[in-house]
This record gives sequence, structure tokens and C-alpha cells, in this order.
Amino acid sequence: MELAALLKSVYSFIQRQWKFMGLFLLIGVVFGLTYNHLKTPYFETSAITTSGLSYFEGIVDPAELEYPIIDQKIAVDMVNALGEIVQSNEYELFARVIGVSVEVAKTVKWIEAEQLYELDLENRRQKQSQFKITIRVLDNQSIKIVQEGLINYFNKNLYSNKNYSLFTKQTPELIAYLNQEISDVKEYRSLLKNKSNVELSSVSIANDDSELMQNEIVQLFERKQDLERDLELLKPISFVSNFPVYKQPKSRLLVRLGIFICFFLFMGFVLAIFREVKKLAS
Repeated sequence: MELAALLKSVYSFIQRQWKFMGLFLLIGVVFGLTYNHLKTPYFETSAITTSGLSYFEGIVDPAELEYPIIDQKIAVDMVNALGEIVQSNEYELFARVIGVSVEVAKTVKWIEAEQLYELDLENRRQKQSQFKITIRVLDNQSIKIVQEGLINYFNKNLYSNKNYSLFTKQTPELIAYLNQEISDVKEYRSLLKNKSNVELSSVSIANDDSELMQNEIVQLFERKQDLERDLELLKPISFVSNFPVYKQPKSRLLVRLGIFICFFLFMGFVLAIFREVKKLAS
């Protein structure tokens, strides 16, 4: 009974005050439309990227997993550091850091990076070797320029450049060493096969050694291929998918209308209660 009485009271209140509250709803719509019209439209676009910085630094141990996950925290932090510059409206600094013109820098209103995750079989979040960068720009012609600027920023960064230079210097040396090891093991295995005039037991031992060396050759060769793949694919930053260049700016009309309508409707509701209380008091 109490609930029914409460609902009846609320219904009666709305019947008496709906015009007053409807006026505030209309004001919210007008303010929302006006704000959306005056607000400069922007283009929002995202790209999937990856970086080998953690790998170059030695944080990732290739022996841990068959396909080790490369943590993207360093790269994400580097991009978000740019976002702080953009939020501070330091356009000249931002332009200098990523190597673009000040005019292009002024069109960038937001830049943010986030680590990507996936769910494993036990429904736990696991990091991926990719991260996402989202930018907002006033001019869609700036999108490709900013992408090139990000590549320039990573490649010329003193920290990433030093680690990448060491990686590109040391990896070919290790590949050459593995090639020599493979060659030496193959040569020794060939000598074992060509042995003649030995006892049967010795032949059996030689065959066992030959099989072990064959497995060693395969492991060395797989390791060499992994290094060649890493040398070819891992960079300070690589774009798995580029920033799409949209022709239409992102619409925020519904969000802005919702915010203004909720605000003014709440204000109208509160004022309507005061009107009811004042009416009862008089």
C-alpha cells in the first residue's frame, strides 16, 4: 500500500508540474544544439601499433615462450607523454618533438595510447604485443602527417635509438655465429656418417650422436630464423594498421544533448519540488 501511495503521489506531482519540467527539458535541448553547433568539430581515428623497445632492452626473454609477448609499457608511456604536451597546448614543443609544422601541431587536440589485451581460456586478461593509439585532429589532412611524426619521434628518441642501434648491430653478429655453428655441426655429423671399419657397437653410438646433432642443427636453425624475423619486423614503432582518414568529423551531438537534457531536467525537477513545497506552505 505504501508503494502504491508513493507511486500515486509521484504521478500526481508529474501531472501538476510536467509543463514546468518540460520547459527545462526544452531549454536543455536548445543549449545542447547550440553548444554542438559552436563547438569545433574534430576527427577521431585509431591505429594498432607495436614496438620492440622492451625486446631491445632485454626485458623479454625469447626463451620464456614460443612466441613471447612484448610488453608495450615503454611505448605507451612515450605516446602518453606526447598527450600531456598536447593537453598543455604547447604546440611549438609538440611540433619540435615529433618533427611537424606548428600549423599541423595546432590541429592535434588529443593523443592517447593504451595497451591491448585478450582473454585467455580461463577468462583472464592477457597482454598482447600491440597497443592502440587514438588521436583527435581538427583537420583530417593532419592524420597521415601525425602518423609519420610518431614514427620520427620513436626513431629519433635517444633512448629508443640507442637500444635499436645495439639490436641491429648485435643481431647480425649472432646470426653469423649461428650460421658458423650450424656449419661446424653439419661437418662433424658428416664425418661420423663417413666413418668406416668400426665395430657394430661403435656404429650404434655414432648413429645416436648423429641424431643428437641433427636435433641440435634444427634448434640452431630455428633460432637463426627467429632472429632474422625479429631483425626484419621489430622496430622502435611499427603500424599494424594505419590511422584511417575519415571524411566526416566525429559526431558528439547525442552525447552533448544527453548531458544538457539531463542537467536541465534535473534542475527543473528540483525547482518543481520547491514550487510544490512553497505552494503547500502558502
